[in-house]
Parts: sequence; structure tokens; C-alpha cells
Amino acid sequence: MREFVIILILVVAGSILITDSYASHNPNLFVSAENKRFENYFAGSQVVEVIVREPNLNDLDEGKGEPDVTINGKQLRMVQATDGNWYAYFANIDAARNADEIVKSNGEEGQGLDFGVFCSRDTDSSVFGVTFSDSDGFAVPGNSGLTAFTDGDSSFVKCTGNLETNDLNNVVRSPRSINTNSNVPTGQIGLDKDAWPVIQLFSFDSVNVNYNAAGGNQQVRLDYDEIPNISLTLDREFYPIDSEVFVTVNDFQLNQDPTSEDSWTFSVSSPVATFYQAFDSSGTASANGGTGLTDLNSKLSNLGFENNGELEMKSNSITEFQTNDNQPDEVTDGSSTFENAITLVEAGPNSGIFESFDDGDRSTIKISSKAKRGQTSTLSYNDKSYSIVTGTASASISLDKPSLSIDSESIRPGTKIPVKLVDPDQNINSGAEDDLDVFRSTAIIPSLQIGNPVTLEKASSLKFILTDDLKKSALTSVPDTISDRLIVNASGLEGDDIDGISMNLGIFSSDLKKILVDSDKDTEDGTNWVNYDLRSFEKELGISDFSETTFTLFFGGLDLASVEIIAAGSISSASGLVQIDNSKISEINSEAGKVFLVIDFGSSDGTIPTGSDPLPIVFDIFSFGEKNDSQVNNAIYRLELEESSSNSETFVGTMEYSVTNQLNQFDAGFIQNLRTIDDEIKFLVNDRLIDERGVSISYSDLAEVGVTVTQSTKSEILTHSGMISVDSTSYRFGQPVTITLKDPDLNLDDDARDIYNVINDPNSQNVDTVGKNGEILLEVLIKDVRYKRCTINGVTHGGLASTGFSFVETGINTGIFEGVFKMPTRICNEDGNELISTAGGRIDARYHDFRDASGEENIFTLSKANDSFQFVPPTLSQTKLVKPTAGNEKQLVLTGSVKNPMVGSILIGEVTTPDRSSQSFELSITDSGNYRGLFTIDDNSPVGTYVLKLRYEGAEIGQASFKVVRPDLPPWIKNEAKGWSMDNVADNNFAEVIKFLIQEDFIDGGQKMILEEKIPSWLKNTVQWWTEGQISDEDILSSIEYLVKKGIIRV
Repeated sequence: MREFVIILILVVAGSILITDSYASHNPNLFVSAENKRFENYFAGSQVVEVIVREPNLNDLDEGKGEPDVTINGKQLRMVQATDGNWYAYFANIDAARNADEIVKSNGEEGQGLDFGVFCSRDTDSSVFGVTFSDSDGFAVPGNSGLTAFTDGDSSFVKCTGNLETNDLNNVVRSPRSINTNSNVPTGQIGLDKDAWPVIQLFSFDSVNVNYNAAGGNQQVRLDYDEIPNISLTLDREFYPIDSEVFVTVNDFQLNQDPTSEDSWTFSVSSPVATFYQAFDSSGTASANGGTGLTDLNSKLSNLGFENNGELEMKSNSITEFQTNDNQPDEVTDGSSTFENAITLVEAGPNSGIFESFDDGDRSTIKISSKAKRGQTSTLSYNDKSYSIVTGTASASISLDKPSLSIDSESIRPGTKIPVKLVDPDQNINSGAEDDLDVFRSTAIIPSLQIGNPVTLEKASSLKFILTDDLKKSALTSVPDTISDRLIVNASGLEGDDIDGISMNLGIFSSDLKKILVDSDKDTEDGTNWVNYDLRSFEKELGISDFSETTFTLFFGGLDLASVEIIAAGSISSASGLVQIDNSKISEINSEAGKVFLVIDFGSSDGTIPTGSDPLPIVFDIFSFGEKNDSQVNNAIYRLELEESSSNSETFVGTMEYSVTNQLNQFDAGFIQNLRTIDDEIKFLVNDRLIDERGVSISYSDLAEVGVTVTQSTKSEILTHSGMISVDSTSYRFGQPVTITLKDPDLNLDDDARDIYNVINDPNSQNVDTVGKNGEILLEVLIKDVRYKRCTINGVTHGGLASTGFSFVETGINTGIFEGVFKMPTRICNEDGNELISTAGGRIDARYHDFRDASGEENIFTLSKANDSFQFVPPTLSQTKLVKPTAGNEKQLVLTGSVKNPMVGSILIGEVTTPDRSSQSFELSITDSGNYRGLFTIDDNSPVGTYVLKLRYEGAEIGQASFKVVRPDLPPWIKNEAKGWSMDNVADNNFAEVIKFLIQEDFIDGGQKMILEEKIPSWLKNTVQWWTEGQISDEDILSSIEYLVKKGIIRV
């Protein structure tokens, strides 16, 4: 629960909550109205509790003398309770009579401000067991045994009668129980237990409570007047749509009962009304629903209120009122209903702090989902106005590097990478930790897309299929084309029973054929999937069982050819990732026309409720694998980030990826473990993704200026070359041989160590190799012969599998794998018809790397790895170059060496540029083994990272990289840009800045013929971020260059 005010609170004798000012100077005397926050003021009909905590007087079973306590010199009778402490209650006589008169004239006994019944101070002691002769009268709970008493503002009379157990009192609801030990008089002074609690009444302007204690007087002085420091606070400055509005009122006068949490309900408009205890503090109806619900608004001045006690709202078009646990029903007196009601419940007994929200952080007031930015509603209390303003703030999203990283420019596979989004607009409930759930219509979902999956971005013509087979149309929209959720508005369909939905996907069969993988074709292999989220239907429509749900595609129309891609029984929950059987792909490939979708819920029907929220749904088609020798990877991942703490405005989650290899690229079980909609997404990579192909988490932010701006954070996904090594250069028979393989791409799981086993299927042509399903990951060779089983004369001789060898990751996320086998004395020869001795041979291993550092398939061997130790890695004279200006060039030198090279040998090199083009080159090696290469960069060279890869005799001997960056911008550029972003520089002047950037080759302006100048105003936001240092020079130049090339900026 959200706490707006932090105060030190002590529990005194288990009775009430008392602020720290109580004990500041009186060790034994406690007065509930002594409150530093409100400067010891109280007013009106407030009841004040007085407690004496005296260790010498707290025995319950032996007689004790009554503490000597006075109010302005008059005796205040004290009664001992079951905790051993002594209690009394007092109030102002005139205010108490006025409050009780409201109940007598307009309400019901026991509700509202009911003080019970009144007795004069000369009432005989035989009625209650004691007298209250120093008071101006007193109140006891209403009791049917009394025969003489008064209510309301009538003159007091002597009370008579014999008390019974039933009683009515609503201003001291939770007093400590009176001491009824049989060894002493009731309450130690003989008060009838059915008269408790007694409220002693006095006339006063100010109050001096005095306890004549054995160690000296203890005093508390109170002022009975207008309460100071009354305030209303809101939980934030600007409210995004659909957010909770937390209202807190600090007003000690609303604390009528010092023993319990008071509840006040305000009708804030048409009509304005004030109710006390319409509900009790737990939300149970007290006066609500009957004639006991009395409007105090016209009587507030008689109760001692000044400008407080009335809460009013003006221009409430942006707000909505709702029930919560403190106000669970509509507010009504049985004949009139007060629709615009806000209930404030005291945060704790005697605190004077009143809140509009319950323990579940749901307030009775919220911002409408239809509210527009920059609109205002006004709350007025105590003659002051407080504005509720709708507004948005700009978001930022970042992807933090993990603690274990390969290098400063890459992230590591199989490792959870923290993702952080800061967006005040998504903090809709400042008292709770908000979640960006896909099923919440107002949430904006950060998303990561690879390739071109089918989504609902272009969907239209959605219809609900009713249980009687009728169809009713519903309005839909895709307000966020980043996450591609379809938002369904079921307004006007309330009460309809739903059996399914249909829609036009907005695509053609040819679009499906482009992304789907048909494993029946020789040139294709892989899997296809449906990714769906129907949780909004589960939560809003009550569809709880999805076991009979089917997904069917129609082609050309809803009454034409169809293919059921997901059959009944395939799914069990409202969201998930489910494979499409490959037989369905062949059927889809034979169809033509527009594509429609029908989702049928089977026998699990739903009903559209009244006031249903918009229904976000997700339907995607993914594909993974190979097609015509190209990798296929089409998917979208949605991050349901969670707020780090209440009101932090920071939403966190993680992303993790796994790199496919030859063992799992077509494995449905591997893909099934992806997390596509989660706060911790896990995505699949089957190729390196660098430069413009780097993965981006994007987010559609409604910025401060009210324009939707796409925020994104980008990271390159590199693949890595494996490295093999052994723990020795020679081995004896029976000696353990440890092979170590280092390849981060094999680290698939952030939570466990990965293991790769040896194929033990004798029918597999790759038996006795590390692998799976017949695919080789690594093979061991001894004397250049694979360590493999054979059968000679009916006797089977084992290979690598017989040793129990497996590659086990050395730890979670290390990407380093070790396997051990004992050096055999004999192995099968290559033909498998003879055993040969291993003596004099060498051990080799061949690692089949699915994706090396250049993203290509490769085979790394132990022998080449050993040879590689004879290479001196290549180095560059510079690793960073500023891009030359027009007509100029810059050079850098690549050097290295190879020991003992063959005469006339050469190095083969390849350079990959930032635009993913590549070029091969050769370098001659001198007799001493040195090599040298010269690279030239000119003004046409693209900005970004260049990767150089070198091979010698088929083995990779190393790689190097360098960056080409743009030159530093002149300072005046940023000054002009800042002025333009703040509307101090005209558009035409800023156009000259962009022209300068083009002319000086800071950006590429393209070759377009310009007919008019045009700079969109929304660019100012991005420019301002740059001038404030929130984004880099490279970011702003790349953005402007892109907009210029696309013709969005014309200068």
C-alpha cells in the first residue's frame, strides 16, 4: 500500500495510534488531541480520549485510587480498562448536542454522529454507579433500560432507569473494554459496564488537561478553534490516461472518533454532499443504503467546521469514479443516488490523515481512458483548489550490459541482459507496482522484432461469433504498431454470449508463403508457429478453458477454402507458442487469396459484461529454419516489464537469446522454450545480427509534446568462433584426456549448465561423435582416425561413447565446455575391420562451428589450434579513424607475423564493412614471416565498424577491427539546434544548419531534387535531447541523415 505521509506511530496500550508528540513531555498522561502536526488544535464535535498509564495504578484485581485528572480545573472521571490503564472521553457540550440533533432529526440511531443519549450532571449515582457532577452533562450509549434522558439539543434531564446490554453510540466505536474483575468495583470506580463508554461534556474555548501525579503535575494544553495546517495532496503532477488518482486530505477535524478509523464520503458534484460513516473503515455499509445516510453539507458550520468538511470537483470530464474496498457500492440514501462520490478513510485511528485508496491501492477516483492530454479537473477543499492535470512525459529505454560480457560492444548468448524503461506515463497507480501486461489495454509494450512475422497490424473487420451462430461486428484498432496488439472494443455487445471471433488478417496467401518453411521441400527445413495471447478474453469475458480452442485460416473469404492450423487439444492456456504441423504448410501453399482468421473457443463460451474494458489480443505466425540456403527467423517478442517499486516510474525486465546450432536449429523442443511474451523474454538467433540488422527493443512513447515517438535501444548480436584445446601434448595409455571447447554460442540457458552428449546410436553414420539426431558437433581423432566403435569377429569394440564422454559447461554462463576420456591402447581403424595401436599417434579434434565470428559455418581442429600458437595476432596502427572530408584520404596499417612460414605462402583476408559488404584481399608473407597491409579510407567510406579476418593454410589466425566515425561537430551547430528546439531559431535558419552538415559530409544528403524546404516540428524533441546530452552526436546525425534520405526533411 502506498504511504504518502510517514509519521512515527506508537501503539499505546493496544487502544489507539498516538503520534510521537504525546510522550514528549508527559510520561503518564496521553491526550488524543495533542498533535504536533495540527499544533494541538481540535474543533467541533471531536471526541478527545485521555489515558493515564500509571504503573502503580494498573493492577486489575485489587482496588486502586482513581487518578486525579481535571479539565480546566473540573474533575474528569477516569475508568480502568482491561489493560490496566485509565480512560476518559470528553467533548464540547454545544457541538455534541448539535451533532446528535442531526441524527435525531434526520437520521437513524446508532449511525452518523450519534453520541447516544444525554444526562444532566446531577443524575443520581444509583443509575450508573457514579456521578459526573463536575461536568456540564454527559453522554452514554443509547439504552432501552433508561426511562428518562434527552437526545439532540434538548435541555438535559436527570436520567433514570435500569441499564440493559443493548447500546447505541457511533462516535466512540472501539473503546478499550472496562475492567469487570469481580475483586474490584467495575472500572475501579463502580461504573455500570453498560454505560461505557461515557463521554463527559464541558463548555470551553481552550482546554488544559491536568494529571496530578505522585511525582508532579503533568499537563496538556489544547486550543479549541479552527484547525490549522489542513491540506489536500495529490500523488503526482501529471496523470496519464487510465491512472489512479490518489487523494490525501490532512484534516484533524475529520477525526471525530479517536478510537477508530473514521470514514467520510463526499459527493463532489451535482449535488455536493458530505456523509459521515456511510461505510465503516472496512467498507461495510453503515449508514449507506438507508435514511441514516444524512447529508451534513448544510450543517457543517453548526458542527464547528469552517471552510473544511466539503470536497468539491469542477470540470470533471477527465475523471471517472469507481468503487473500491472502502466504498464497494454506490452511495445512496434509499431514494437518491450520489454517483460522483469519493470516500476518504482515515489512515489510522486518530491520525487525521484521510485517503481515497484502499489496501489494494485502488482509488475511488481515476483518469478516464478517453481523457485527452493537457486537460484539467479541479478539486476544492478548505477554500483551496488543487488541479488534476492529464499529461505525458518522455520515456527512455536502455539495455544494460551484463556482469559477464565478451567485450564492450557485444552481449553474451544464454545470459539475461537487464532491460530498463523509464516512463512516468505508465505509472498509472503510484501506490502499486504497475506491470506492462499485454492484456492491459492502456499499457504500451516494448517489443523486439526479428524478420517479418505475421501479426495483427493490418487486421480488420473483426466479428464476434455468438453461440447462436450470429455474428456481430466490433470496432478494432492497432494504436501501437511496435507491439502490433489488436485492441477490440466490445461496446454495444454487452450480454452477448461469445463462441469465437473472425477477422480479416489484411494479408494475402503470398505473404504467408514468403515466410513459412515447408520441410517437405528439399530446399527448406524448419518449423512454423502460432504465438497468441487471449488473456483479455479470459479476464473480461470469462473464457476459462482453451482446451477446445481452434485456429483456422480461410482464403478468399470466410465461406471458402480453409486450413485448421491449430486443432482442438493443442493448447490449454490463454497465451502461448504452439507449433503448426508441417502438413498444414503444404495445404496453405496450395491456397490463394486474402487470408482470414477464425478462433473458435469450442464449448467454453464467454459473455461480454457491462462496462467491459477494451480487449487487446495477439496473434502472430513465426517461422524458423532454412530456406533456399538462407536462414529464416521471423518472430516478435513483447516485454511485459514490471515496475521496480511503487511509483518508481522505472520498469525492468530482461532479455536473453540462444544461438542455434546444427543440433537444435530444427528442434521444436528447443524453440518451445522461447519466451515470447514475458518480463524475461528469450529469443532465437540463427545468424549474427550486426549494424542495421542489430536487434532493437522499440517502444512507442507518447512524449511530453503529445506526439508518439518511437524510442529504441539497439544491440549487435555477434556470433563467435570456437576454440579447442587439450590439457597436455602427450598421453600415456589410460591417462585422462581433457578436451576444452570455448564457444559462447553453445551457452543456451541462463539458469543451468549446458551439456552436449555423444551419439550412441549404432545406426547413425555419426555414432561416437558429440552431437544429436545424427548431426556432428565435435569428433575426436586418434592417428587421424575417428575414435569410433567397430565389430570384429562378432566382438564389439567401443568408441568415444563407451568412455562416457560428454561436454559439460564448466559453470553457468561460462560458454566453456570440458569432456574427459581415457587414452585407449587400441582403436578401430578407419575401415572398422582391424584394431590399431594408439602408440605414436596424436590426438586431434574437429569442432563443427555452426556460426563462427563472421557468421559462417566453419570447422576448427585441434591440430590447427596448436599451429595457431605460432601466429602473432594481427594488429592495426589505429582502431578509430575520423571520416575524411571530401577529396581526402586516411590510411591505417595492418601488421602481424607467422613463424616458420612455407616459402611463397600468402595470407587470405576478408574485410566486412558497416554496410555488410565484404571484400577479399591477399597479403604476402616475407621469409621472416612478417606481413603488412595498407587500408585506405575516403569520404565515401561508410561510418561504422570494419572487421578484418585473416586465414593461413585454411586456419583462422585472428581478426581485428576498426571504426570510422564522423568528425566532431562545430560548437555553433549545437547552439543553433538548441535555439531551434526552443523556438528561438526559425526553421529556415535551422535548414541552413542541415545544409551545412550535408555540404561538409557530416551526413549524406542523397541526390533528390528539392522543390521546397520542410522540417517536421516533432524533430525538435529529438534535437533537444541531443543538446541536453541524452543522445550522442552519432545518434542525431544518423537520425537527420535518415530523414533527409527518406524525404521527410527537405532543405
